[in-house]
Amino acid sequence: MLQKKQRSLDEFYSLFKESSEIESNVSTSPDNFLEEGEEQEEMVVEEAGGELAPANLPPSYLVSAGYDGSRGVVYLKLYEPTSQRIYFWYDNTGHRPYLLTNVPPEELEKLERVVNHPSFDHFEVVEKYDALYDRNIKVTKVVAKDPLAIGGRPRGCLRDIIPEDYPLVFGNSRDVKVWEAAIKYYQCYIYDRALQPGMPYKIENGKLIPYSHDDSEKNIRKIVDEFFRGESSDLLPYLEFWARLLEYPAPKMRRVALDIEVYSPVATRVPDPEEASQPVICASLVGSDGKKRVLLLRRGGVEEGEMDFPSDVSIEFYTSERDLLQSIFNALNDYPFVITFNGDDFDLNYLYHRAKNLGFAKRDVPIERGQKICLLKYGVHIDLYRFFLNRSIQIYAFGQKYRNVTLDEVARALLGRSKIELTKPVSELSYSELARYCLNDAELTY
Repeated sequence: MLQKKQRSLDEFYSLFKESSEIESNVSTSPDNFLEEGEEQEEMVVEEAGGELAPANLPPSYLVSAGYDGSRGVVYLKLYEPTSQRIYFWYDNTGHRPYLLTNVPPEELEKLERVVNHPSFDHFEVVEKYDALYDRNIKVTKVVAKDPLAIGGRPRGCLRDIIPEDYPLVFGNSRDVKVWEAAIKYYQCYIYDRALQPGMPYKIENGKLIPYSHDDSEKNIRKIVDEFFRGESSDLLPYLEFWARLLEYPAPKMRRVALDIEVYSPVATRVPDPEEASQPVICASLVGSDGKKRVLLLRRGGVEEGEMDFPSDVSIEFYTSERDLLQSIFNALNDYPFVITFNGDDFDLNYLYHRAKNLGFAKRDVPIERGQKICLLKYGVHIDLYRFFLNRSIQIYAFGQKYRNVTLDEVARALLGRSKIELTKPVSELSYSELARYCLNDAELTY
């Protein structure tokens, strides 16, 4: 079989490790919400509240990527640590989506549904390494104008047309193979360009260039020479790759931790984020800039309680839930990195669907909902639940200090702190009790 491309930006350093696909952080319509599972393909930088990268940008870290259907190109999110802003850089290399097949061009040209496909561009013969037989082979590269033409639609994709139509023209003379047709296009782009998520790049005259940190490179050379002298030449590039990831300085990330609380008429029932039928009654935002904000929704019959909070905590009351959500969204559009604990399944998921129920236009909602994850139009969402759920993190990094992946147990094991124990349902708490409970969760997450 052909050597596979690595498939997941979510694994962060996945150029040398295959992992599962994730949804692209892109969207189709600026005004209407996508139905669950609908393919996403367009994102407008202005809608994301971001800035286009200038022609010359100082060293910035590659933190995310996606596909902009309106421009028909991949974009990269670059975090510039001095300004603490994310800039959007759009591909200008002419890279196009494609698939590989063992069918030669002269035979593909006789498949009418291929050459007449509205998004078909051209064929190329390329050489690839066959890892199974340890040899180089020639395959056909079928290049398209649109990644959805390769795969992603229920029917009519080139990856389906080629194996379906070949026997109709040539019979069973060939065992038709199609490769690299089930990879998100922006992930394919990252691999083809040998980009390393998490590493610094700079832009010079519009071109994206890897940034070399001189002191780190000296350390890497020293490490390789001292500890891996005599290793095979095949292994050295991998050693340098991992050493570079570990040795390069990490930026100071401007970030915010988010936690929300939702009203529930039934104390024992967790609100369904897909239905999002109940109001968001509290949200806490704890930022790396020292800001601690608690946003509370005014409700009838709720006691004030003792509002004796530290001076660095800002308590904000809202008479309109829509205004409360808008304040949350403003923060999501401001911070480059947003941290949650189970935000993919609940916090951001609930906010996304609640905004839909309240009549927000999609262009005004900074959250993109995939099948299993929540992404942000401007920044990067980090769900710590998924991080701590990773068995390598749980067993090897933290020595099984926690067994159940809950905020309370992880915080007890690693921070020596815990969630606030409640003696009554969240919906029955006074404003001060609710604020303390929600703020504590955000502080633990931070």
